[in-house]
Parts: sequence; structure tokens; C-alpha cells
Amino acid sequence: MTYRHRPERDASLIIVGSGFAAATAVIHLAHNGFAPSDILIIGPGTLGSGQAYGCKADAFRLNVRADLQRLWPDHPDHFPQWAKTHIEDPQAKTHAGHFYRRADFARYVSAQLSAAPGSTNLRQNHSQVVDLKQVPQGWQVICDNGADYCSARLLLAIGNPEPQWPIPNQFEDSSTLIRTPWRGNWLEQIDPTAAICLVGSGLTAMDALSGLAERDHQGPISLLTPHGILPPEQVGWEPGDPFLWPDTRRASEFLHVALKMLKAGFWEEPEWQRRFSALRSGISTAWQQLPVEDRMKLQRRAGWLWSLARFRASPQTVEAARQLRDRGQLTLMRSPLKSLQSTRSNSWQLGLANEASLNSDVVINCTGVGRDPLIRKLMATGRLTALGKSNSPAVSPGLQVISPDGSPYDTLFCIGPATALALGDVVGATSVATQAARLAQLLRTATG
Repeated sequence: MTYRHRPERDASLIIVGSGFAAATAVIHLAHNGFAPSDILIIGPGTLGSGQAYGCKADAFRLNVRADLQRLWPDHPDHFPQWAKTHIEDPQAKTHAGHFYRRADFARYVSAQLSAAPGSTNLRQNHSQVVDLKQVPQGWQVICDNGADYCSARLLLAIGNPEPQWPIPNQFEDSSTLIRTPWRGNWLEQIDPTAAICLVGSGLTAMDALSGLAERDHQGPISLLTPHGILPPEQVGWEPGDPFLWPDTRRASEFLHVALKMLKAGFWEEPEWQRRFSALRSGISTAWQQLPVEDRMKLQRRAGWLWSLARFRASPQTVEAARQLRDRGQLTLMRSPLKSLQSTRSNSWQLGLANEASLNSDVVINCTGVGRDPLIRKLMATGRLTALGKSNSPAVSPGLQVISPDGSPYDTLFCIGPATALALGDVVGATSVATQAARLAQLLRTATG
């Protein structure tokens, strides 16, 4: 059968995803000579917002100060300078720097999109991609509405998938059972006297606490934390020279180097946070040198501690949590969630460790990200290669997805959190933007 070109459904490059990773890719591609009219975005919602920045709640703030939150890796002052003239937010200034609202950073990304060459010709389809196939003309993308699209090259820029409950049984979302708190609209629906339980203790939980504090929530708040620790506070540290990682080939060697660098001091001290930042500057290269089994071992045993040190909270968010604790309103419970069931009184009973239980009017899932269904499907069907025995795709240092035969696809690329196990510290906005800028340069070189 002869393929017939369909201008309305074909593109030179399809980007799967519509959040920050996708928007940043478009911006850097446009500034590297790619015509946005040749790019098709497939993903729901407003381009650039995604899970991280689509929230409208004022209490949801960036956990990184403005000069470190970068869309342009080589221009650290770009966002702070834009903020001075485009953001009215007196509460952003703290002793540690400016921590702006996430919704305002989304406005910044949107402004950069609008300013990108040819951006008015960019196309976006708001469907959800459910499958993709390699075809003679490149890649065929199938959407949830049955429509299909084709392109010569494909970029997976999926970002953070929606969270799932950390128990086998799943429940219907409701005003009292909130699976995805990142959007923030649940804050308007909660009874101000309701007993609330937050499952998880990372930055998502800190966002929830900050939102509840801003709305002057009066009811008791329980927080289930596996380790009894909340994220530390960002303090005012100044960047120094990057750390030169030695050659580390085993998990034990990698951990020894990291601990030796960080052992002195406390993680809410400026010097400690400066050293941690220096350590991160070269960690991706060191990470990629480790066998996959060693990377997975480090994630299992020390991943939670790294995440706490890595994802520190803004001073405003920490202060909100502190106030709730000082009032005796917030209780930390060191226990994972074992079970969840509704009661006759329209509340929820949470089963905890050691046969304990807790009743709550509202339960909010703050455990973090889930697994993307598209990535999961492609790996289950053998069209994407798993990295070792993990649930993560194999991706080359050149951001090419690895094919089933072990070689990189020439026309299939991936950026964002899905590449973290393969490539290292690729979660925050600046890391993703660095990947997007690099990919744009690589594609420009490849196309001559």
C-alpha cells in the first residue's frame, strides 16, 4: 500500500507530551532553526504547564530559588530578570532568595514559547497518545480518540505521570479521596474542619500543607511518613566549583564518595547545600558508569535519603508546616499505608503498620509520581528496552531510546524524568531544560 501524505496529520517531528519538557523542547528547537510548523505536539492541557506548573494555588511555590530555576541553562539571570517586571509577589522574597509561585513560572514558560521564532504556527492536538508503531515513513502515533499521526522523528517528553495510590486496590477520585493533589483545586472543596490525612512526606505533602495553612484549615492533619522526616529548608548558599567525581564503578564506591563529600555539617547549613550542589554537577556521568544493578541498589537503599536532600522545600512552605506543628494541628506518623477502606460514616479508615489504624474525613495521596501507561505498554510489548530488570526505559547518552536489538533508534528520543535511571539526575526543571537544549543541538547537527 502506497503511503499518502496527510498535511493535517503528519509532521517532521511529533512530541508526545504537553508539559514543561515538551514546551522547553519546542523553545530550544525553534531557537536552533527548526520551524515550529513542522512540529506537532500531542498531549492534553495548556502546553508548558503539565503536572508541575499547572496549579493555580498561590501557596504552591517553586522549591528552587529563581536564579537556579532555568529554562536557558547558559543564562541564569533570565528568569529572575523577567520576574522583576512581570511578577507581583511580595511574599516571594526570603532570606534564601526569591521563591516564586509555580503558576507564575508557567506564565514565564508561556512567554518564552510566544517569543520563540515561528511559534504561532505550532500545532497541538489535545488527545492522549495510547500507542506508537515504527512504520516505513517513521513513526505512527495512535491517540485515545482513534486518530493517528505520522512523523519522521518522535520525541517522548512525557514528564511526570499522574500519581497512583501506594496500595494494590485503586479508588475513584472524589472530594474526600484525592489521588492527584498537584492541581490544587481540591483545596476549594474541603470542609475547613475536616480531619485530613496526607499519605507521603515529600514536596507534594509540603505543598498540601502550605495550601491548607493558607486557607486557614482548622481540622487535624495527620501525615504518614515512612522515615519520620520532612524535607529540609532551602537556605542561602552560593554556587562554587563543580565536584570532580573520581572513577566509581560500584555502588559502594559511589556511595563512599558522596558521603565523604557530605559527611561534615548539617543539611540546612549553606555550606552543606553548596557541597551538595557541587556533587550534583557531575553526578550524571558518574551515575552512567555504574552497572544498572548497582544503580537500582542505590535507589532502593538510599533513594529516599537522596530525594530528601535533593528536593528541599522553599522557606515559605517550611514555615507553613512549622506553624501547623506548633499549633498542635499537624501530627507526623511514622508508618506506611497498608490498606484503605470506606466507613459507614462516609469517612476513611487507613490501615497502618503494626495493625494500627487511623480514621480520616479526607485522604490525600502525596506519594509522588506514578508510571506512565504509554511507557509501560511499550516496554511490556517489547518495543522499548527495559534498563536491566527495571521499569525504566534504556536511553543512550545522546537521548536516543534503545531498540529491542540493543542499538539506539536514530529517530526516537526521550527527555525528562523517564530517563533518570539511565542518565542520572534528570527531574528538576533545569535538568530537563539542559536535556532539551542538548537535544536541539544534536538534531541541528544531524540535519546539517
